[in-house]
Amino acid sequence: NPSRDKNHRPSDATSLFHPSQSTNRKPHVAPTLRPITMASSSSAATALAAPLRSTANRIPCCLCGTMIYANAANQCGACLAQQFDLKSVLQRGPGGAHDITVYQCRKCKRYERPSDSSSTSAGGTGRYDYFEPESPELLSLCLKHIPALRPGRGGEQKAQMAGIGSISVADAIWVWTEPHSMRFKVRLTVRAEVGGSGGGASGGSSSGGGGGVTIQQRCLVELRVAFRQCPECNREYTNRTWQAVVQLRQKRTDGAPRRGLVLLEAAIAKNAEVRRRVIRIETTRHGFDFYFLSLMHAKTFASYLGRICPMRAKTTQKLVSSDVKSNTANVKHTVSCDLVPLCRDDLIIVDRAASHSGGGAGRLTGRLCLVERVTSAMRLVDANPARKDTAEGAFAELNSDRYWKGGEERSYRIVFSPRMLVRFVVLDVELCGGDGGGGGGSG
Repeated sequence: NPSRDKNHRPSDATSLFHPSQSTNRKPHVAPTLRPITMASSSSAATALAAPLRSTANRIPCCLCGTMIYANAANQCGACLAQQFDLKSVLQRGPGGAHDITVYQCRKCKRYERPSDSSSTSAGGTGRYDYFEPESPELLSLCLKHIPALRPGRGGEQKAQMAGIGSISVADAIWVWTEPHSMRFKVRLTVRAEVGGSGGGASGGSSSGGGGGVTIQQRCLVELRVAFRQCPECNREYTNRTWQAVVQLRQKRTDGAPRRGLVLLEAAIAKNAEVRRRVIRIETTRHGFDFYFLSLMHAKTFASYLGRICPMRAKTTQKLVSSDVKSNTANVKHTVSCDLVPLCRDDLIIVDRAASHSGGGAGRLTGRLCLVERVTSAMRLVDANPARKDTAEGAFAELNSDRYWKGGEERSYRIVFSPRMLVRFVVLDVELCGGDGGGGGGSG
């Protein structure tokens, strides 16, 4: 119609094919969208990258015929995953061994960490640490024992021979095994680049570009647990390995419980750093013997004990053997630590003669005292204070030096042990009046 505006367009698409229109006008044809055919093993990352590579040509897979983008192997991800077996590469032990071995000490139940300088198969002993069963720390230790996951450990040689590049771990979980089976099973999700040099991890099973294809597989890796004695336990069962011994003793004539030894035993059990240097412990009649590799470690241990309980330490040495030609000698050192026999709640009498030799308990010399507290020094309290004495005059501090200078048990005689204590209940308190009444004021 000539009267119709030339810029006018029909609102409905069907009007483009109305027979009343001029035959000279070409019918409108909608653009045809070519569907993208993807293999079942292709990933979402490949689909997102397709618009960016729309100009690249696609080829059929040389095995299954699936249309893919060209890569170095000219194969889809499903066919590549069937040709390359990553489990055989991961299951290979160090030095080409058929098994991967994790060493554990039979006595202390600690696991050996692989050394960074040399392979564990070479017999190098690393550090031993304790890990809980099926813990993340133990899983990390197992991954470090797999040579294919550690560059420079010999495991990548077999991977390169199989045409596989670097292998990275995407996920790792435990598979339950019997505790007595001496086996660890770990299910790994790994990614590796095949068909090219170098390896970049991708989020899917296959990807093109860069000359290689990244595949992803789930593999079950089995590790064997073997026993190997740690250096600390090895020294314990070897003769003539210790050089110093700390002899801890507390002697009481009344046969009462040695509370000082109990206190030290609890303190040593709580401090793992202090007992780390101890290679062996033996129980004796009046205490314990702690063995060390050097005299310095023994003196450090004795200094720690002296900060907990009052004691005196004395160091002696004994020549075991000597070599005159090489000017060497085997010397054993002994550090004797004698604890003060006084314990908490002991009722003692402080002799007046103790003050003449540098001992004594100050104002409480010659009186009946009760041991209130025992730390690095002993705190004494007057068992029968005078009413006119102040509260400060009823207490005194007694350190280990003054105890040993004052004549030991002769000047600080134990009258009653804590076994004789009797529990009682205070029913009433009456304040005593007076000018110097202690504790309370007037009333």
